[in-house]
Amino acid sequence: MAKTETAAQRYARLNKIEAVFHLFDVSKNEKTTALDMAKAANVDPARLFKTLVVASDTGKLACAIVPANCELDRKALARIMTVKRIDLAPRDIAMKSSGYQMGACSPLGQKKVLPVFLDDSANAFETIYVSGGAYGLQMEIAAAELAHATNATLARIT
Repeated sequence: MAKTETAAQRYARLNKIEAVFHLFDVSKNEKTTALDMAKAANVDPARLFKTLVVASDTGKLACAIVPANCELDRKALARIMTVKRIDLAPRDIAMKSSGYQMGACSPLGQKKVLPVFLDDSANAFETIYVSGGAYGLQMEIAAAELAHATNATLARIT
């Protein structure tokens, strides 16, 4: 457990979300990838998900949650969001919107409530891992619990 409670931990506690937080020893910087995290946690990269803040061509922001070993299918997500194009949000906008550092963005406890899209591959596992809001902190949670907590749309976005 982290020494101080992250926004994700606080959100989970206050909303009685069933999740377990695990702290792993990884480099504490934004260059640590989701694949690095999966290796440090000894977790299948298909089961550890990264949270990406994306921006549409119209400026609409959203969160996409995809497995560490996959790339976001931007065209698929754009179709679901009914926009022409999406890209990763610029770093400053992503950090301001989420309240998290790059590389430690959790889908829970973000400053702004954004539409959330969870890759449907999450349903293949009893639990998945997503960032707990700090470098090395991972939240283990059932996909259905995460989808409910974030009001996520489950879709094939990889």
